[in-house]
Amino acid sequence: MTAFSRFAQRAARAAILSIVPNVSLALAATSDDLFNDYFSNVLDGRPCFARSYDETELQAHPMQLVRKIEIDLSKQNSDGTPNSADHFALGFALMLTSGSDWIGQAANCRTNDADFECYLEGDGGVFRLTPLKGGGLKLETGDSGISLESSSGDIELSGKNGIDRTFDLVPAKEECQSAAAYFEGGDD
Repeated sequence: MTAFSRFAQRAARAAILSIVPNVSLALAATSDDLFNDYFSNVLDGRPCFARSYDETELQAHPMQLVRKIEIDLSKQNSDGTPNSADHFALGFALMLTSGSDWIGQAANCRTNDADFECYLEGDGGVFRLTPLKGGGLKLETGDSGISLESSSGDIELSGKNGIDRTFDLVPAKEECQSAAAYFEGGDD
């Protein structure tokens, strides 16, 4: 009985060890696939996701600060390396209800198994992008909120209070072309 039990333990251990590398490969493929679906293997130019609020929506939510918000894939990381699932750069911009200028910063992101985690440069905070049905992305600020630097002062979106914490972004072009002047001097 003892020999059989040792054999069974070794067989079980070998079976588990043979499965573990396959599980980690499957998880890696999941994050690569997610990155490819949203940011790498897309047609019609660089990926852009945005949300614009019309006057009716803004009047229904008078405390809302954001009129437009967009994210777009940068051509490369700030250190010059190519974008990948493990490290990619986004342009992040928003337009406030109080003006018509875009305010933006770069964000560094990485792909997790089910979402993207991003950090705004300049200690601007954390936000998460979660896939939505239909190809969009839900942008959620971290608990500490996010902040962007602008010539007229810092812009802060709370992570705990207010309506400006979650945005359902859809694939878009117009907002990104409009914000391109901020990110690349309109050369796109």
